[in-house]
Order: sequence, then structure tokens, then C-alpha cells
Amino acid sequence: MKGNRIIMFAVMKRLSCVRGVLNSGLLTVAYSLVLVSVSLAASSTNYAVKWSQAGADGGEGQQSTNYRFSSTIGQDIAGRGDSANYRANLGYRQALGAVTPGPTHTPAPPTPTPPCPIPFVDINGNIFYGAVTYLYCNHAVNGTDASHYSPAGTSTRGQFAKVVVLGFGLTFYTPSGGSQDFHDVPPGYFAYLYIETGFHAGILSGFDAGSCARHGVQYPCYLPNVPITRGQLTKLVVGAAHYPLFTPAGGQSTFSDVPPNNVFFISIETAHHKGVINGYPDHTFRPNNNIRRDEMAQIVFKGVTTP
Repeated sequence: MKGNRIIMFAVMKRLSCVRGVLNSGLLTVAYSLVLVSVSLAASSTNYAVKWSQAGADGGEGQQSTNYRFSSTIGQDIAGRGDSANYRANLGYRQALGAVTPGPTHTPAPPTPTPPCPIPFVDINGNIFYGAVTYLYCNHAVNGTDASHYSPAGTSTRGQFAKVVVLGFGLTFYTPSGGSQDFHDVPPGYFAYLYIETGFHAGILSGFDAGSCARHGVQYPCYLPNVPITRGQLTKLVVGAAHYPLFTPAGGQSTFSDVPPNNVFFISIETAHHKGVINGYPDHTFRPNNNIRRDEMAQIVFKGVTTP
């Protein structure tokens, strides 16, 4: 009993020196209590300390006449306790013992700085931001208006002809005498120069007579205003990059919807082998889907920058 009185006297004497916050000795005790997962308490007539982990029997905020201690565990803010004269705070410590940390919040990476001023307000945070800005700064793509790229919009065969010719830096070509190779691409058409250049380079091609007839166009035709598909674009990029054609061992297809008899099989497998394209999480490529403008930029960008 005498020993207990001596200890209590020492504690009370030390606490009487604190002005505004609990002393470091008391906080050390509180810190040690956090290492366990049950409620713990210590009290006397004038002092009370209690800590409890979430899911135990509660009891944060214990107090006496003059002193109070509170703690919080599993949160990212400090617990706080007040009395008339004293206050103590204790926050969650992720590194403590076996306490399970809460979820971490990883900030999104900053948008990379483009090599030139970008006027588009609709591509910030887009997964293909880098590809769009690269091609824009190299004068290979434009927006749908002065401030929008419209990444989810489709791209036509005429628009793509311009992107692939400028992106790969092909030498411009026009037929002698201002003639035209396709009935539906006259010299006054905006993409005339690019379609003729791509066709002359062996990258672009037109449609067969049956397809031209179905669209009401005389053969030979290019159908420049028809949306380009993922399969068509991939084939054209592989041709523009001059990649050696690749077929998987055993002729097995990478994508479930691009079997070996698909017209774009070799081009898609070649582009995938080079790391130029990826499919969807369900292991499809969806070659007949119209390609989005941001996807177009990404595939052309990868083709331009991947040897």
C-alpha cells in the first residue's frame, strides 16, 4: 500500500507540471496501450485514461474532474479529449503492431506536360492523352472544333488517311495532271492529297466493285466518309510501319474474336506482337467496331514510335 501511494504521488507530481497538454510519460503509456486490441483503463479519484480499439467495448473519452484522455484508431484524424484544464490527442498510427491499416488513397499521376500548347478541354485525364498531344504537336491530328478533340467520336477513312500520312511523315504525292485514283475522292476533297499519298505508298486501298455499288459509288472507290474500324486501322498502321508480319506459334489466335481466317488476323497479331495494340479484358479485340478518335491516336502513335 505504501508503495502504491509513492507511485501515485510521483504520477500526480509529474502531471502537475503539465500546462495545456498531457506529459510525454502519459502519452507513452497511451501509445503502449494501442499495441493491444482490447479496452484498457487506468483511473484514480482525479485521473482517468482509457483506450479502446474499434470493435472492443468502447470507452474513448474517459475523464475525471480535471483530466481527460481520448483516442481514435482506424481513422486518419486524431482523437481528442478535453477537460477544463487539460487536453490529449492521439491519432491512428499505421505502423503499430498487428493493427490492420485502413485503405490507402493513391493520388492520380499528374497529367504529363505536352510539348506544345494544347487547346483541347476534353482530353485531360484521358488514358491516351500522351498520344493525342504527341500527334497534335506534330500536326498529325486536329480537333473537331477549336477547343475539343472529341475522343469518344469516330474517325472516318478520310480523316485517318491524313493522320497516318502526317504521322508517319510520308512524302506527299498527287497524280499527274490533277487526276484522281478514286471516283469519290476528287481533287477538291480535304483529304485528297493524303489519300493519294497513302495509296501511292501502298498503305491505303479502296473497296471492291460490290462494296462501291452498295454505297452507290462508281468503282474504284475509297469511301472516305465511312467510319474506319479497329481492324482496318490496325492493318493500315502495320503497313505504314513496315512491320514484318507475325503469326503466333501453332497459328493460335490471341483474341477470341479474331480467328486465323479473319481478314485482319495477321495484321492484328503483328500489331499485338509489337505492343502496338491491346484487346479488351474479355480477350476480344472487336475488329469490326468503329474506332474511337482517342484509340486511333494511340495506335498511330505506337506505330510511329515503336520500331
